[in-house]
Amino acid sequence: MGVIELGLVTDAGDQPLETVARPIRHGDVRRVLLAALAVLCLFGVTASALPVSHAPRQLFTVPFRDGSDGFTVTPEVVYVLSSMDGRLTAYASHTGEVLWSSTELGGASWVGAVESGVMLLPADDATVQVEDTDGSQIFRQFTRRTVAVDSATGRQLWRRPGDFSASAGGLVLLAEWNDDGSSARTLRVVRLRDGSELWTRPGGGLETWVSGGWLGGGSDRLVTVTGTGAATVYALADGREVASGRLPWSRQDREDGTYTNLTVDGHTLYLENVADQRGTVSAYDTETLHELWRVDERSYGGFTGCGPVLCVSTPRGTSGYDRATGTLRWSRPDAANVFPMSGGLLVVDRENGSRRAVIDAGSGRDIADLGTANLVWDFTSRTDMPYLLARTQEPAGRMAVSRLDARTHQVRLLGTIGAISDNSCQSAATILACVTAADGRLAVTDVG
Repeated sequence: MGVIELGLVTDAGDQPLETVARPIRHGDVRRVLLAALAVLCLFGVTASALPVSHAPRQLFTVPFRDGSDGFTVTPEVVYVLSSMDGRLTAYASHTGEVLWSSTELGGASWVGAVESGVMLLPADDATVQVEDTDGSQIFRQFTRRTVAVDSATGRQLWRRPGDFSASAGGLVLLAEWNDDGSSARTLRVVRLRDGSELWTRPGGGLETWVSGGWLGGGSDRLVTVTGTGAATVYALADGREVASGRLPWSRQDREDGTYTNLTVDGHTLYLENVADQRGTVSAYDTETLHELWRVDERSYGGFTGCGPVLCVSTPRGTSGYDRATGTLRWSRPDAANVFPMSGGLLVVDRENGSRRAVIDAGSGRDIADLGTANLVWDFTSRTDMPYLLARTQEPAGRMAVSRLDARTHQVRLLGTIGAISDNSCQSAATILACVTAADGRLAVTDVG
């Protein structure tokens, strides 16, 4: 039996810190996770009505291979990485002018977010086949090098061994894997701008490490855990040991789905233990590794950061627990999935994914009904609300573009664009970039 070990899916998000939870059991496939849901029809208004002003205006299109090429968007620049020749090209967002283009990226596999004028790209991807304990074949994928590029000029700033695990506060955490990608050989922290090394530590066969994460915040702490649960907390800036202890730890069991995951946000470590469909989420103080609180669910579906609360999902719905105390603040039986939004709001997936709403993260109360619209996130902004897309009924074959007002939470129709591939859009300020359904090009539109 062959098993593809897909690894951690990361999200650059709109935070300055990349997700870096590294359970080796899953390998390492990196991609920017776009929070996107199926689009069906326009919500609350008729899609045939054209806006009075601010109609979307297509600025330019460029060749794009959906599924293999990559892109990322800022208000000023659209970056496109070609899978054919490894060329990274920067286009001016409002004119389509080629600002620079480079093929000297050493086999970069995807294009990441821009932080402080630097773009980090994984290079020299490796895939190894190993045999699992049950005799099945596992394919691990990981990155051997990281390339840093000046986002304004395309000039290569540095190239270092290791897979970049985090970038925060002008620092980058790099992890060098062993030959089969099963454990860390070396962990080191370098400066983002010039790649100069600040400190390094032997990996010692570490299987999991985390620094900052997908809970919506950053951290100046690095937490490492061995396969037996021995944990050590380090200061990311200088490698100083902060605390050590032992965590309740289970290796993933492919037979019964037992696993342990962790993430860190600020000075709180969240530990997730799952076995026999029962889940426990525990919060620990990174400065002492003392447990702060825990939540147990008999039928568990996962957890995520939701602003002031931690959201835990079950087949019965989603509940918000106070991050500081673990106290239940609200429960929504109609919420199958939730996604953090700017301003401390959540997107709630209702009726088996057919409807969405915005709720207040602190209280769980309703704020806005989005109907069946799909959301396009602006990962470059901490305050902007997302654009909404929905297929039109009249005229057919187009997409209605709307915007959620951050102050009033009203949905405002902006206009329509041509048909696009599902879940293919990114936005930044008034720029919307989507892969067209008709010819598979990347179309850049001004929707402001």
